[in-house]
Amino acid sequence: MSNAVSSTVILIPAYKPTDALLTLLKTLHGMGFSVVCIDDGSGPAFDRIFEQAAQTADVLRYPLNKGKGGALKLGIRHIAESEAYRSFRAIVTADADGQHTPKDILRVAETMEKTDGLVLGVRRFTGKVPLRSRFGNSLTVGVFALASGKRLSDTQTGLRAFSIEKAPLYASIGGERYEYEMNVLFAAVENRIPITEVDIETVYENDNKGSHFHAIRDSFRIYRCIFSKKSRKDNAR
Repeated sequence: MSNAVSSTVILIPAYKPTDALLTLLKTLHGMGFSVVCIDDGSGPAFDRIFEQAAQTADVLRYPLNKGKGGALKLGIRHIAESEAYRSFRAIVTADADGQHTPKDILRVAETMEKTDGLVLGVRRFTGKVPLRSRFGNSLTVGVFALASGKRLSDTQTGLRAFSIEKAPLYASIGGERYEYEMNVLFAAVENRIPITEVDIETVYENDNKGSHFHAIRDSFRIYRCIFSKKSRKDNAR
């Protein structure tokens, strides 16, 4: 087992997942990873999936949907405060819908071994990619660069890694839904945390229909966050 596997906890928030989650968990478990899976209020209809998930992961469940940001922060706090993960060095967050391959999760974990910063698994959007995903990321990348002064290749990737030592920072960042991940990037820039990008495969199963991202509602939250940051930056000059 590599150092990256033995020192990394994989954190996967899941809301109304398919059996793709079980496949991912079994594979990661077989590779030797420790995994924490958060049931983000999926409801009784998904009991079967999470009962099976508990065979290969540490599963935390709660009855009401908090949103991806809320689920991630719950998982981060659980890992940081649990004796079971006291000897681990890093957390890798990954999505439950099959977008992130075990091979790429491992590559991000291995890259994290060489840094104390934030590692992003970035998609290059080649091949068959839904137009809304390609356009949405390109637009967000540009607006984020304008607001933060930092240009990244993929601001919406859920495949990320950071040290458990910085868990208190990431658990304290605002945002309960998809805007949380954007706030994490701003916090990294503001705290001068180095950001490393790792190319990953761009995977969209069934035209990304398994995603729970709401194009209008969640995009509004993300752009409100970006423009709020830019406004504060301009006023500080």
